[in-house]
Amino acid sequence: PISDTKIDTKEEDKEEEEEAESPQKKGETVVEEDALYTKKCKLYYKKNDAYVERGLGNIHLKHTEDKKLQLVIRAETSLGNILLNIIVSSGTPVERAGNNNVVLVTVPNPPIDKKDDQTPVTFLIKVKTSDDADELKQKITEMCKTD
Repeated sequence: PISDTKIDTKEEDKEEEEEAESPQKKGETVVEEDALYTKKCKLYYKKNDAYVERGLGNIHLKHTEDKKLQLVIRAETSLGNILLNIIVSSGTPVERAGNNNVVLVTVPNPPIDKKDDQTPVTFLIKVKTSDDADELKQKITEMCKTD
């Protein structure tokens, strides 16, 4: 009888999980309402001499109330966890790299390493095509000029 009880709870858990994953929620991503530019991307950060994947998501460029450029990358999940949320100024190094990448150097927010949260990190933002990367870099550069 005790083992039967365990099986029942597992079945209940499965039912709860199925309810949590309703068909409406699948594939839904968090939308940044005031984003001026949005593009699917993969975020990496440089650790030692290699890039480490941080996550897949959408990059959003938008202006803050004081007209600064805010760059937000949210994970492509229904929760939309923030992978990166920074203010980009005209002094932030932003470059094209490789075929379809944009590289920028900034202090990470949220921090990657809780012990060392003020050291600038090199981030690589990978988009689908070379044109997407050109457009992303152009948008970041243009939108910084208003600060």
